[in-house]
Amino acid sequence: MSNYERIDALARLVREKGVNREVLVKSLFSALIKATTREYGTPQDVRISWDHQSGDVKLEAMMDVVDKVEEGQDHLQIQKKKARKIKPDAEEGEKVPVPVDISEFDRASVNVFRQEFLSLVRNAEREQVFKEYSDKIGQLIPRCRVQQVYRNRVLVQVAGRIEAVVPAEERARGERYNQNDPIVPVLIRVEKPESTEPQLVLSRATPVLVQRLFEREAPEIEEGVVEVRAMAREAGVRTKLAVASNDHRVDAVGAFVGVKGSRVQSVMRELNGERIDIIPWTMDKRVLVTHALLPATVLHVEQHRDVDPASGDDRLRMVAVVPDDHLSLAIGKNGHNVRLAGELIGGRIDIETQSLWEENRRWEDMLHVEASEIQGMNEKLLERLRLAGYDSANSIAEASREDLLDVHGVGPVRVEQMHSEALRLVEEKRLEVEKLRAEAASASPSEEVGAGDA
Repeated sequence: MSNYERIDALARLVREKGVNREVLVKSLFSALIKATTREYGTPQDVRISWDHQSGDVKLEAMMDVVDKVEEGQDHLQIQKKKARKIKPDAEEGEKVPVPVDISEFDRASVNVFRQEFLSLVRNAEREQVFKEYSDKIGQLIPRCRVQQVYRNRVLVQVAGRIEAVVPAEERARGERYNQNDPIVPVLIRVEKPESTEPQLVLSRATPVLVQRLFEREAPEIEEGVVEVRAMAREAGVRTKLAVASNDHRVDAVGAFVGVKGSRVQSVMRELNGERIDIIPWTMDKRVLVTHALLPATVLHVEQHRDVDPASGDDRLRMVAVVPDDHLSLAIGKNGHNVRLAGELIGGRIDIETQSLWEENRRWEDMLHVEASEIQGMNEKLLERLRLAGYDSANSIAEASREDLLDVHGVGPVRVEQMHSEALRLVEEKRLEVEKLRAEAASASPSEEVGAGDA
């Protein structure tokens, strides 16, 4: 292969990769310096030019014109007689450009040139990719095709020239790919140019993919008329979206669903049939739970705050009561429905059947002790306690002595007697109810199911 055929082949490779001419010239220069050093022991004073009209690349060594070439300096010096064939008026002490023909180098020098050149081009290409895609994280990446499928990752070609990867943990459950299949992923990370791995890391599992696909289908989202307020996804199985409208004239759920379900069906097809639940957003967590557990009917919702034993932080826990025959609907296959509903509201959801909930309420009602059962109570004192918010012996037992002293007309001695008596009555009632529950207990387990247990 001739010198220019070799350079042209490399130049075509660079153009295909989208690397610009400036990078090509710099890479050729650095590669040529290394190759001439390998060939002659010392580098030549090289010059590289690109003819913009013809597209030709010229590799030249600037050589000193001398009367007689010194021994071992024939790569740096040129005899005046030969120099005048290049420049007719060349004189000693001048420099003349002499074409460099790589094809005349030995094989090792040619390999040094090629390896250095391609390495620099590859680095330049990776730097270019980094700059081009760093601000596209979280966006859909178009024009992607599967290049190779491995057990732990899928290699993808982006825009026909950039290698990307979908790691195993970023693949949706049940998705299968073959070589050359089109794929629509979201960019989640761009590796630094120094990395030897594919630079673009893509995902088919991130919830952001669902949102971006809806943005592609519904112009109202891009315009800010409707938006996603909360989202939970188990890739390949189910996604729940809580959506809201910023314009009272536009129905948010309708905007996402589309006419006759056209928009949501289009997104589901792109996700290979993944189920998508779209519900209206509300700040009221109880109402949100009711919507999030659809298609199950929710009869009642209780809100609690528990302390996380690991962190000590408060965490939201909701108890949703459903008809007995809706228990499996509320939980969903493998617990997907209740688990995703919990993620959507930012807490935990426990499911109770109506019969179990009513049974528990019955036992709780049995724990109630009237304030009038406390010794020494009269109608006047009972009225004062009721007005202060203490309408049962239970509430008096739970209160502090300091709080009870705030009740008008109640002194320290009376507070001590009343509080001690309330504690005794409530404890007696608790033991009595526990004994009754133990006697009535059946062998069937509790029907309560939590978002974290399902």
